[in-house]
Amino acid sequence: MRLCQALAVLVLALLLACPRCASQGLRKVIIDQDEAGPAGTDLQSTLLLIQSPQTEVLGITVVTGDMWLKEEVAHTLRMLELIGRTDIPVVPGAEYPLVRTKEKTELWEQRYGRIAYIGAWTPRMYHPADQIGELKEGNPKAKPLQEDAAHFLVRTVRQFPNQVTIYAGGPMTNLALAISIDPEFPSLVKELVFMGGSLSPQTDDP
Repeated sequence: MRLCQALAVLVLALLLACPRCASQGLRKVIIDQDEAGPAGTDLQSTLLLIQSPQTEVLGITVVTGDMWLKEEVAHTLRMLELIGRTDIPVVPGAEYPLVRTKEKTELWEQRYGRIAYIGAWTPRMYHPADQIGELKEGNPKAKPLQEDAAHFLVRTVRQFPNQVTIYAGGPMTNLALAISIDPEFPSLVKELVFMGGSLSPQTDDP
């Protein structure tokens, strides 16, 4: 987990260090992220992009990952309130995976062994998806967009064709849904930067 977090910060640092950014203007970015909070690494990576003088964050599309969607959306909205950036739209996305279910995951564990961490389904921190409660940092007054993340993604890249960088720091369910809506979506995105890592990376791509 710590290695993945360190890799995510490194990826973001490399993204922001592009020497061409100053001459080409602000880099338009959509943050597609699971936003566990308060003050978790998900929100910290979001803050890094928001506060960079080289980026213009067009929106934050949220997906269930470390926490459930509604709770993550609330943490994101409250963070934006605290830093005075409620101008950035927060867009709820996929609440559940496209294929896997909690029941199938539990069946897999019965057959092959327990998985220590399965995000919002992790038993030690599990609660129903609609249960938010009081946030430690205070509940937000700001509201998310009524539009869903997949349609927001499609609409925004069509508004700015070949100009938008998508930073995907969580499950890529929102991106998969955007492609299912508009198969041309990937060709309209300038670039995709995603959290991932390997201890022994190999590639044929020069």
